[in-house]
Amino acid sequence: MSGCLKCISGRWRSLGFHQKGIKNSQSCRRCLCFAVTIIILFFSANSVAAQLTYKELRVEYDSAWTFKSLQIIPVRYKAGVGALIGELPTNTRPMMLTEALMKHKIKLQEIQYEKGADVNWLQVTNHSKEDVVIQSGEILDGGKQDRMVAETKIITPGSTDYVNVYCVEKRRWENKPKEFKSAGVANSELQKTMHTKRRQSAVWKEIDRQFTLSTKKSETVSYVDLAQNTAADDSDYMRYFLGRYSLTDSNYAGYIFLTGNKIMSTELFATPELTDISFRNMLSSHVQTARSTGAPPKVTKQKVTTFMDKILMSEAEQKTYVTSHGKLQISAGKVIHLIAYDE
Repeated sequence: MSGCLKCISGRWRSLGFHQKGIKNSQSCRRCLCFAVTIIILFFSANSVAAQLTYKELRVEYDSAWTFKSLQIIPVRYKAGVGALIGELPTNTRPMMLTEALMKHKIKLQEIQYEKGADVNWLQVTNHSKEDVVIQSGEILDGGKQDRMVAETKIITPGSTDYVNVYCVEKRRWENKPKEFKSAGVANSELQKTMHTKRRQSAVWKEIDRQFTLSTKKSETVSYVDLAQNTAADDSDYMRYFLGRYSLTDSNYAGYIFLTGNKIMSTELFATPELTDISFRNMLSSHVQTARSTGAPPKVTKQKVTTFMDKILMSEAEQKTYVTSHGKLQISAGKVIHLIAYDE
């Protein structure tokens, strides 16, 4: 035991050994074997904990939050599990894209080619010392066309990456792009089209449908114009649910969203922190739909349970279902954001 204690020093201290000691000490070799075993167990534990299934989660059917045409059922980590599920790349609290753009900590650029820019990809550079979380469904006003983010991604400090997007303004294509700025988040109906149809033409068709149902006009058929000024209309919903959320311990994996007799979606995240910083966007997306086309919730518990069983029963069933009914957002080989829709 004393030999192991002597070798705990230097930059390898956290692993329980150091390079020089490994070469010269039998006790340190024993320590190395012990340390390697601990490392294997650690990563094995994280691998198990990183799954979003009934083994790690419980659905709180009896703790639903309901206001007017929207009901939210929390999905919580079981005792002690939430703290183990994955880790963000840095120890500091990450910024959402909206904050990073306001503080000029991140730069979004179209990828230029000889004949113009790529419609479905943007280059992202993080100039800050913090992780920046780009959330699926965020709307970006600017560039040569407005875009909607198609994936959730963590952009690490000082790095450049690429993010998949869809155009949400089909009649504008300017030679000189505008600077991108945040324009809120798409409603859940448009996001469902994006995640399940996965075609630019389907996204434009859904925007056309929503314009037809509204009284708003737009020369460029821009979703930004369609969604403009909805924040004031949604304020009572947002105030109620944000108030309920502020009274909790925030140890949530995500939520199930319901309106009328319809399951709108479930969204789950790999850590309570990701759920926390994403909650406002996630809520806004579903509030927009519930307020405009929803009805007082009357979905049965059995219907919700059947839906969630397809997602949480096992990893294999989850992957099969979500592949055609939503999206698994992957980062560093782990699911960080799961979005699933009912049949």
